Amino acid sequence: MVDTGLIKRCQQGEGEAFDELYQTYATKALRTAYLLVGNKNIAEDIMQEAFFECYRDIKKLRTPELFQVWFNRLLVRISWRMASRERKVIYESLNANDMERLPDRQDVLEVVEANQESQVIRQAINKLSIPLRTTMILYYYNDMSVKEISQIMNCFQGTVKSRLLNGRKKLARELKSKPGNLSIRMMPGCLKKESVTHE
Repeated sequence: MVDTGLIKRCQQGEGEAFDELYQTYATKALRTAYLLVGNKNIAEDIMQEAFFECYRDIKKLRTPELFQVWFNRLLVRISWRMASRERKVIYESLNANDMERLPDRQDVLEVVEANQESQVIRQAINKLSIPLRTTMILYYYNDMSVKEISQIMNCFQGTVKSRLLNGRKKLARELKSKPGNLSIRMMPGCLKKESVTHE
């Protein structure tokens, strides 16, 4: 649930309100950027750029209730742009011991790589095309609805549903070939979101 009061305070230029906004959304933004590009340094740059653009343009947001959609659209666009600048984005295996200890950030990155299974799933997601990968990340990891994703990615809801189904099939094939016979059901949200065709 978006704190519309906080958004409105940010739009009025309150510095403390924007600090609070940053603390609220930075962790998820960093995780999303990392899952999209697979590189911790690029993910940090993406997050900082997203919050810079957010600070600069938040007054243009006419509907505070739609902040998450608006902000994630910024984040996705910047992620795609920065990833395209790299000739080859290296999908790192992030080790918690190698992470720079940043308050309010390290926990989520440790969770992403908490165990071998999550790492295998992430590597499988990385093999998807950028539109499929983005759709899967927003849906399963950010718990966003089909409607919200369609607004973020500027496409029809039917396109989002199609991408989710195609992404699930591709991931299922990829995970089936891995040792231990991992299942797409192990992704966040899969148990409570078994069907996307009835939304």
